[in-house]
Amino acid sequence: MKNPRRVINIALVVVAVLAIGAAVIAAKSGGRSSSTGNARACDAFWSWYDATGSTAPAVSAYKQATTEPLIADLYNVSVGLTGTAKGLNGNKAANAAFAQSAAGKVTGDCTNAGYPDPAA
Repeated sequence: MKNPRRVINIALVVVAVLAIGAAVIAAKSGGRSSSTGNARACDAFWSWYDATGSTAPAVSAYKQATTEPLIADLYNVSVGLTGTAKGLNGNKAANAAFAQSAAGKVTGDCTNAGYPDPAA
């Protein structure tokens, strides 16, 4: 009979190789799963951008994003939308223009990250 320690060591090496392989595959997927923060953030943004949803998801989308510059650009959309809704600085038009300008950047961020506008 073979040495039990040797069998255990071989089994541990096999398990380690499988775990490392799974980690590499997960890392290589690039976070394009529909359950990632960026996917949820872009979905919320596209809902607002395509006018099929309320502004609420777009305002909080930056909280789900996981990479820059998507976080910063979505935050700027949020600031503009919040300012427009509340009339901050007494100039709703300026706030709306700021949100639209930031939205232009987010469209590129989401499209380049692999989450293009589903309505396009």
